[in-house]
Amino acid sequence: MSTRWKIIIAAVTLSLLGAGLVVSFLLVNHIDTYETEHTDIQRPKPRDLLADDRLEDKKPAFDPELIDSRPFGEGEHTWQINASAAVIRLDVPDIRSDDKDALQRLYPDYASAAKALKAAGFEVLPSVNLLGGKAKQFDDGLFAALDQYMVQNSELGVRDIELCVRQILTELNPTGEPYAWLWASLEIGRFITPEEHQRRPAMAGAFVDSFLLNEARSKPVGFYTWNENLKRVFQFLRYLQQPFFDRAGTPQVLANALARNGQAREQYVRMLEFYAKLSDPFKGMSLMPLLVESNEDRSLLEIAEAVGAREASVAFLPYSDSPEVQLFDRLYADGMPTATDLMEDLISAIRDGKLDLKPGEHSGWYDYQLYALETLVLPDRGEGNDKLLLTKKYKLRLLDAFKAMVTKTRETHIRSMAAAGEASAAPQPEQPVRPRLRVEPNPTYYLRIARSYAFLQNFLNASVEDLNGMPGWCADGRRDSALGDELENMRLLFYGLYFVSCEDIGHKPQMLDGEIDEPDYVRALATKWLDDWESDPDLSVDTRVAVPIYRDDTVSRFWCTVGVRPIKLQADYRRAPSWRPMPSAGDAPEAWAEIPGGRLQPLDCVILGDDFLEVELGAGATLTRAELRKACDAGSTREEIASALRR
Repeated sequence: MSTRWKIIIAAVTLSLLGAGLVVSFLLVNHIDTYETEHTDIQRPKPRDLLADDRLEDKKPAFDPELIDSRPFGEGEHTWQINASAAVIRLDVPDIRSDDKDALQRLYPDYASAAKALKAAGFEVLPSVNLLGGKAKQFDDGLFAALDQYMVQNSELGVRDIELCVRQILTELNPTGEPYAWLWASLEIGRFITPEEHQRRPAMAGAFVDSFLLNEARSKPVGFYTWNENLKRVFQFLRYLQQPFFDRAGTPQVLANALARNGQAREQYVRMLEFYAKLSDPFKGMSLMPLLVESNEDRSLLEIAEAVGAREASVAFLPYSDSPEVQLFDRLYADGMPTATDLMEDLISAIRDGKLDLKPGEHSGWYDYQLYALETLVLPDRGEGNDKLLLTKKYKLRLLDAFKAMVTKTRETHIRSMAAAGEASAAPQPEQPVRPRLRVEPNPTYYLRIARSYAFLQNFLNASVEDLNGMPGWCADGRRDSALGDELENMRLLFYGLYFVSCEDIGHKPQMLDGEIDEPDYVRALATKWLDDWESDPDLSVDTRVAVPIYRDDTVSRFWCTVGVRPIKLQADYRRAPSWRPMPSAGDAPEAWAEIPGGRLQPLDCVILGDDFLEVELGAGATLTRAELRKACDAGSTREEIASALRR
């Protein structure tokens, strides 16, 4: 007998002996045993979700009334198109072998990328990234304006955060530590006059120095580097966001002062409600639970459990929570392993159903923005899914778009967040029929962004007396339009993009009762913008940003977008649309007929995406836009950029 067979027989014998010993032990010791029935549920793996869509699964119904508003053909003999039963396949061809230099570069902004690609002979289709980039510039300017408004405003009878702090100071002992801690916030924000500085509390310097030495907390980043006023607003609010993990001392003294001063308390509550809606509900607790009599003898941990706070901390202005931070806290409660890919964790949780992004009753604007991006991870849940046949490569392109766009969305909140047949009436048009896309087809994304602006508009109209009384901001100063007017224009623009995208793919819009009274108006508004999108100044802004997503005592993780990347897109009909001659006035229309396959051709174009990078730097590291962009300019690939950032 060979040695190999001897080893196998010995292993089997030992296994049987082990099983017999276990059974004997159970019988001798009379240990109760029982059986359980277990149903093993096999959940689909992410790679299954990334498979090419199957045409047989797409069954849109033909709607004879769903006629494209754009006549097809030239001259007198035009035809109508009905794409209600058509299916468009979307694919991303490989560009690595293309010898056009314009396709192989990373660009700092969408406008310069579009200009270079058009000069190289490519048709450029506005992508979800580009339209999200347009929204990003407005969002940053709006958030900048609202932060400045909340810190200091001149509205009659409306109290701001600076005055709230000053009111609380009047209730405190000027020689005590709580007074010095709160006074230091005004110094950090540069609200102290020379005369007031002569009465600087002795301990204030230590609080100021301690805060400024912690660059991860105090260094202005994102759009807060645009001007000196935004820098001081950032540092003033960030100082007030510092958490305490014991209620005794400063937190309790400040809470007691709020209890005594009704005006300050009223403004303080207004501040909390404002930021819980502008960003998201808080991760830790504000001072308010410390005012509650029933909490008098409770620790912060006990109060947090009672009020449902995720962190047993208290802050003058707590950090806002977010779905992704909640996820990472659950996954890595004991620290993050070195090889972790946080973005992949987020995507997997969304796709596996472990993270539901649908906004709830208490959600803020950020939740609505994040929900709009869900359709990039789960395109089968989007409107018009029956109309689009997505290849695996296109689904991977959507995932790349999600990575970049969630990074940019989060960066806006960087200060407040915790890391038809034979025709008789007319000859058939001679030109081929291609999918007539005016934007990258993703109607659900455009609709959800429009609804996020509607949520924000309703909230701000109830919270701010005159939105048009303040400007939005940009790096060069004030934006051209008043804030309220521009918010309304952004809401209508994205509703219009939704209607445009629906018409492009032959999908009937699904609106709530009374949501949009004049769909033709918003469609025209979006069409006008699309006719001249390359001249929009928002698309000439450098789009490269970084945002911290995780910190511990040893490392800092950042999500970055490192440049605009051209992507080839091919769209072709896999189920043909229908057509018929344009009926003359007073004549009955002819029957719809499917367009012959020989008349169909694919649409080849280029869309613009963003390259995403997750990079690990040292503990306490910060990354401003300028620092990131310097590293991007030093490298031409993600690997080279990551290396430059680590130097």
